[in-house]
Amino acid sequence: MKKLEEYAEQANDCREAAGQARTSAERENLLQMADRWEELARQRAAHLHLENVLTELLNARNGNGNHNGGAAAA
Repeated sequence: MKKLEEYAEQANDCREAAGQARTSAERENLLQMADRWEELARQRAAHLHLENVLTELLNARNGNGNHNGGAAAA
C-alpha cells in the first residue's frame, strides 16, 4: 500500500511544481511525469485488488475441503 501512496504523492508534487514552472516546456514535462505517476498508482491499485481477489478465491477453495480443483472424486 505504501507504494500506491508514494506514487500518488509524487504525482501531486509534480503537479505543484508544474504550477511554478518557468517555461511551458518545463510545465509540460512535469505534467507528463504526474500522469505517469498516476498511471503507476492505478496499476498498483489494480495489482493489489487482483492479489486480494486471488487470495479470497484460494481461501474459499481451500476452505471447502475439496483440494482437487473442484472435480468430483472418481
